[in-house]
Amino acid sequence: MLAEAGEHVAKEAKEITGRSITDLPEYFLSVSIARYVHQHFKTLTFSMEDTIDGICESSGMDALQISRPGRVDITVRSQRTGNVRHAIELKRSYNWEGHIADIVRLAELSLAAPAGHALERNFMVMLAAASESASETRWNRIAEYISDIFGDSIALICTPIIFEKGMDSTRMGKTYGKPLMGEVWEVGYIG
Repeated sequence: MLAEAGEHVAKEAKEITGRSITDLPEYFLSVSIARYVHQHFKTLTFSMEDTIDGICESSGMDALQISRPGRVDITVRSQRTGNVRHAIELKRSYNWEGHIADIVRLAELSLAAPAGHALERNFMVMLAAASESASETRWNRIAEYISDIFGDSIALICTPIIFEKGMDSTRMGKTYGKPLMGEVWEVGYIG
């Protein structure tokens, strides 16, 4: 569902603004992703920029188990109870340091979640202008890094986001005119 949302949001950004999703504020991406998912899952609601401390407190988790405090881009919640279901981080670039830090935090949330809690699975949605070879290199590098830290307790699943032809970056700089690509990274605890 998040891969479909990423594809839809990139197309919508181009139609509405004439600019690529990578050329717009992250807030546009956040609101658009949440709205798209909510249209398909009416039992979910969303909050944005929730603190790790708040997520942990409301979910009965120890915030000290999360090494990187801060805020999560989107918190998926049950509409009926308001309970946290998943955390979603969003990225509009191919910055290794930011991506790995967020994936580590998502993995720590997955490990800290009570047994069987939905927070055992969290996500990162990445939309950027990059090549397939760059994506493959990143996958190998991130998978190895996460394995080194968490061993076999965290599984990573990377689902590509497929864009129509002509979905190129309008962001000025090195990526201008390059095709957009995207990935949804599922970060999950293996019990």
